[in-house]
Amino acid sequence: MRAIVATITAAVALAACSSSPGKPIPLALEVATPARGATTTGGSVTVTGTASGDAVVVTVLGNAVAVGKDGSFSTTATVPPGISVIETDAIDRSGDKLVDVRAVLAGELAASDGSVDSAIGAHASAAALATIGDAVAVDAKSIDYTAVAKALNPIYDNGGCLGAVVNIDDVSIGDVAVSLAPSSGALATEVTLEHVSVKLGVSFKVACIGGSDTITVSASAAHVSGDLGLHVTSGKLATSLSSPAVTLSGFELAVGGVPSEVVDLFRGTIQTKVQSALANAIASKVPGIANAKLAALLAAPFDGKLLGFATKISITPTTATISDSGLFVAATTKVSVTGGDGGMFVTDPMPLTSSLLASTTDLGVAVANDLVNQLFAGLWAAGAFDATIPVSSLSVLAALLDPDAANLKVSLALPPTVSTDASGNLQLAVGDALIVVQDAGGNPLQQIALSLTTTVSAAPVNGSISLALGAPTVFAQVLAQADDGSRELTDAQVQGIVTGAWSIVGQQASTALAKLPMPSLGGVHLGAPVVAAQPGFIVADVALQ
Repeated sequence: MRAIVATITAAVALAACSSSPGKPIPLALEVATPARGATTTGGSVTVTGTASGDAVVVTVLGNAVAVGKDGSFSTTATVPPGISVIETDAIDRSGDKLVDVRAVLAGELAASDGSVDSAIGAHASAAALATIGDAVAVDAKSIDYTAVAKALNPIYDNGGCLGAVVNIDDVSIGDVAVSLAPSSGALATEVTLEHVSVKLGVSFKVACIGGSDTITVSASAAHVSGDLGLHVTSGKLATSLSSPAVTLSGFELAVGGVPSEVVDLFRGTIQTKVQSALANAIASKVPGIANAKLAALLAAPFDGKLLGFATKISITPTTATISDSGLFVAATTKVSVTGGDGGMFVTDPMPLTSSLLASTTDLGVAVANDLVNQLFAGLWAAGAFDATIPVSSLSVLAALLDPDAANLKVSLALPPTVSTDASGNLQLAVGDALIVVQDAGGNPLQQIALSLTTTVSAAPVNGSISLALGAPTVFAQVLAQADDGSRELTDAQVQGIVTGAWSIVGQQASTALAKLPMPSLGGVHLGAPVVAAQPGFIVADVALQ
C-alpha cells in the first residue's frame, strides 16, 4: 500500500480533543454532500459540510474553502469522468487534522443493460503478419494434399487404341513456408512447398493392348502465389486467395515402364495438371487457415460464468482494411450480466480507427473503456463484488482485530471504473468500498470506507493478452466503532483490514479483466505488452517474439 489515510470518527476525535488543555474549540469535521457512493452527470460536484476548531482551515482536494461563522462551508469541485476521491481536510491552529475521504462517479452515465455498443480492434504490422505467416505454414504442412488432389482425378483422360488415363495417387511434401506481406487492399501471399513428390497411376493402351504403371513427378519446390483478400461478410471475417499462380522448380518426370509413345501423349500437360492440383489444394485450404489466425485478432466471444454470474460478451466484426503498414480489424461488442441491469457506468464512446493503433510496433490492441466499465457495472449490480471474508482466513489480520471479530463484510458503493488520470495514465478506481468488521452474531464492531486507485497492466497468457492490476494507492477512513469498550483501530490495523479486503476485491476485478475478449495468435509467442491510455480506449502495444 503506497498511502493510507486513516481517520477516527468525528465523535471519537472530538472527545480526545476536548479533554486536552488549551483547546477551547474542539476540532470537528462533518461532510454532508456528496453522499458516499454518489453519482453525478457532468464534471463537477458540490461539497458541503461543517467544521469547527481553533482557527480551523478547510481544504477540498487541496484547495482552501471559506468557512462561515456557523462553521458551514460549500464549494464546487471539478472532477474528471470516472471515480474521483474527494478528500476534505480540517486543520486547526495547533496542526491537528481531521480528514474525510469519499468517492463520486462522474460523467455521462449509461445503464449496464447490454444495450451499449463498445469497440475492440487490433492492428498487425508487416512484421506481425510475417510471424502470422509462419504460424499459417505450420498448419499448412498438415493439409491432406493427396485428398485434395485426388478430387481432380482423372487429370488426363484420352481413350482409344493409343491413349491413357492418369490419376493422382499420392502427394508428399517437405517443409512449408508462408509469406504474408501487406499491400494496398490485400495480403501478397506466397506458399512454398519444398520437395514435392506426386505419384501418378497411368492406365494406357498401345495398339489397343492395355497396361498400367506408376510415374512420379518431383520438384525441388512449388511456389504458389496470389493476393489474399480479407473482408467482412454477414458479421464475420472471411479470406479468399484469388487466382493463385504456381511454378515448379527442378521439375522432373520419372516415367518408369510407360511406353514413350504414351508418355508423349501427356508429357506437355502433366506439369500443368500437377500445378493445378497443388494450386487447388492451397487455394481451398490456406485461406481457411489464414482466416482462423487473422480472426483471432478480434478474440472469441465469451459466454459463461464470471464471478458466479452468467455473462455474455459478443464480438461482431465491422471493419477489415489492409494497407502497406499492415492489417487493421475492428468489431463491436455487447456485454450483459444476468442480474446486472441496474448498474450505471461512465460512457465515453469514441470511434475506433486505424490511426489509433498506427504507432504500435508489432501487434496493437485497442479495447474501449466502455466495454470494461459496462462489464464491471453489470457485475457490480449483480452483487459479484460483495463478499464476506472470515477473519480466520486472514491469520495475520486476526491478531490485529478485536477478539470478537469473526468476519469482514465487503460491499462496493460504486462499480470499479477504468479511466485516464490527470497525467494521462490508465487506472482502475474503486470508490467507497464499505468494510464492516462483524462479530459471530453479525453485529458490527467497526466500519471502514475504502477508496483506491491502481494501474492497469497487461501480460501475455497462453498466446493471448490478459489485463491485470498493479499495486493500489489506498484511502481508508474509519466511519464507526462499537461503543462497547472494544479496542479502537490503529493505523496498522486499518491497513491490515484494507489489505485483507483488497485481496478479495482486487482478485475479483483481475478475474473480470482476464475474461475480456482479447486477441490471441495461435503458434505466435507474444512479448510483454506496453499499456497506455488513449481517449476512450485501453491500448496495448505487444511485441512478438
